[in-house]
Amino acid sequence: MKIKEQAIKDLEVLNPSDILVVYDLILSLKNKKAAKLTATPSAYKRVREALKGCKGSMSDDVLALREDRV
Repeated sequence: MKIKEQAIKDLEVLNPSDILVVYDLILSLKNKKAAKLTATPSAYKRVREALKGCKGSMSDDVLALREDRV
């Protein structure tokens, strides 16, 4: 928690325009984190949907391709 307290102290000495820049950075970080959390499940679901029609095992296919190279 010391870093948070130090950041608050440093914010107190900044002028209003610099505080707005810091606030914009905070909002940007929050939005990036929220976007990352929502993007992961939808990508997973899209892949599952794309592969659901495939028959057989992808693991077996990968192993067969590796054996061809050995």
